[in-house]
Amino acid sequence: MHYGLYLVTGRALLPAGKDYLESLDETLRDGHVSVVQIREKHTPYDEFLEIAQQSLAVCDKYNVTMIINDSIEVAEKLPERVGLHLGQDDEKMALARERLGPRRILGLSVHTPAQARAALDSEADYVGVGPVWPTESKAGIDKEDVLMLHGARDVVAALVRSPEDAPKGGRMRLPCVLIGGLNMRTATRTLVGASSPVNAPDGMAVISAIVARRDPGRAAAELFAALEAFRAVQACRASHAATAPLQSAPLAAPFDSAHALLDATAALFTAHHTVYDGETHTEDDSKVTVPRPLVQTITSHVSSYFSANVALAFSASPIMSHEAEEAEALSAATRALVLNIGTINAEARKGMAVAGPAANEHGTPVVLDPVGVGATPFRFETVQTLLNQTQVSLIKGNAGEIAALAGSSEAQSQGVDSVGALATPAQLAAQLAMQEGALVLLTGATDYLTNGEIVIEARCGTPLLGRATATGCALGVMVAAGLASATHAYDIKLGSAGVQRMTPPRTHPKLLVGALMGVLAYTIAAERAAALPSVRGPGTFLPALLDSIASLKPSVLHEYADRVSVYAL
Repeated sequence: MHYGLYLVTGRALLPAGKDYLESLDETLRDGHVSVVQIREKHTPYDEFLEIAQQSLAVCDKYNVTMIINDSIEVAEKLPERVGLHLGQDDEKMALARERLGPRRILGLSVHTPAQARAALDSEADYVGVGPVWPTESKAGIDKEDVLMLHGARDVVAALVRSPEDAPKGGRMRLPCVLIGGLNMRTATRTLVGASSPVNAPDGMAVISAIVARRDPGRAAAELFAALEAFRAVQACRASHAATAPLQSAPLAAPFDSAHALLDATAALFTAHHTVYDGETHTEDDSKVTVPRPLVQTITSHVSSYFSANVALAFSASPIMSHEAEEAEALSAATRALVLNIGTINAEARKGMAVAGPAANEHGTPVVLDPVGVGATPFRFETVQTLLNQTQVSLIKGNAGEIAALAGSSEAQSQGVDSVGALATPAQLAAQLAMQEGALVLLTGATDYLTNGEIVIEARCGTPLLGRATATGCALGVMVAAGLASATHAYDIKLGSAGVQRMTPPRTHPKLLVGALMGVLAYTIAAERAAALPSVRGPGTFLPALLDSIASLKPSVLHEYADRVSVYAL
């Protein structure tokens, strides 16, 4: 059976004046919906049966499979081709199979990996995985019930078992559809984020994204297109894996050693950076071949001043605009964008909501700095909204921030600071990179930079970076400038928003060179500044850091070769 785009009905969500059967007919007529589930939670039996019979006539008209939600009694009165979907009730599932016979399609809702594994041995023919996101379409869902991407990925992965784990004659895999908060804003990110090398969703179930629209047929077409694009990419990857099994880590090819990576980073730094001579007060741009990138930064008012100065010292041009009104026009000129949620007032959120998608349309790298994302629900929800609006190129965060986004409780945010340590930081960062399709920079005493397949460890810097405000935010700006120069120097085409969702930034390995350039230039400059006799603490450190960045020579990077390592996961 083909699950694809799976519609769950909800008459209460229909626009005012919109007839239910008219909406259903419009939704199905162009062939974009594969399955319709009739959901009538609080409708009396006779009325439910009548609605189901009328709905079946529409479904049969377009050869669409119909499923009844939760009512064995209603399903019993309908032809054998009509299936039934149930919640977590083993006795009811067994009863349904007994009363409805062996040929009925039975669906089951699962919320945990344990439930998914149990479903493999149940009577279910497919499962619904969710709720992935908060949704108003279903009552009684608490925040702790929401799976988010990492939870959905774990449940989907549990629906497959290896040959050695399968009982004789048992199923190896159970088809699944994602459900809960799926719409055009969340669909592609959710499908990609819930996938893993082990398994991927077969489809997605939607309610309000279609039912609440006055043009439900168009809504179905849009969602179907997103689903088909996802399937095409999955098929391409499966084909590549089948024909080239020995190339399981193709992204690692450009960097077979830390030395080669440092060579590439130093070369890009040479092409990017105008070196300032503090003794002669002159600048040397004789080897610069990359245009000075304009970096738009939407950040906290506390960090704007220092971040702008760091950008200038690093041979970039800053513009610290939060205004939504100019964000789209500005995106035509900027070469990188930083979204920093240190201050998340309404003005900044509006600006980010316009600037992020505009940057995607221009193929401009976007750096997300989710400051204190795990500290409050508001910050977490704000970041999830940003990630649904914009395909970011790199996520920069400390242990608590990366853990929050990856769904780990090993480290937590205390304000903007991180509390606790990660047992496997590289693996967690790589997991988040795969989930979000972005490079991930996990900062700390050791910085971990990864695209999900390659991990670069850098052990440079100074504790003084943690003793002054805005130093972390400024690093995000330098990394963004590095990504901008890498896209120019290597002619990297990130593509539009739709392209990036399917072929995300993490799949461009040379972006790692740009990101590493920003990381090393910043942390090495900081370490050298901290060692100066004139630096006695945070107050004297910050101006010395600016001077150190401005005067840093590309050749210096090789002096820290023993502090950098690279390996494939």
